[in-house]
Amino acid sequence: MATPTISVAAPATPVLMPQVAAAELSAAVREALSNVERHAGPAARAWVLLEDLGGEVVLSIRDDGVGIADGRLAIAEAEGHLGVSQSIRGRIADLGGTVELVTAPGEGTEWELHVPTGGQA
Repeated sequence: MATPTISVAAPATPVLMPQVAAAELSAAVREALSNVERHAGPAARAWVLLEDLGGEVVLSIRDDGVGIADGRLAIAEAEGHLGVSQSIRGRIADLGGTVELVTAPGEGTEWELHVPTGGQA
C-alpha cells in the first residue's frame, strides 16, 4: 500500500492471523487510505503502522490532512455514505475488534484498529 504519499511500517517478522481476518483488515485500511485521498486535501500524506501485540494486531492509519469536523461522519452515514460505518467500523467489529478515531478540523485524522488474532495463522 506504500506510495510516494503513503508510508508503511510493519514488523520485520510475519504477523500471523487468520486469512479472512487479514483480508478484512486490509480492506478496512484501503478504505481509510481512500478517504485520505478523497477528503484530506491534495497535499496530505498518510502513515500506516502495523503492530503485533501477541493476541492482538493494532493497525494505525494517520494523515496530516484537513481532519474531520465534529458530526460529519454521522451526517455522511445519514446521507447513505457508508464507507466509514461499514467498510471500516463494521469490518473491524465483525472481527471482534475495536476502532478508535482521533480527528479535528486542521489536525488530520488517525484511525486505530484493534483486531484479536486468536493465535491462529
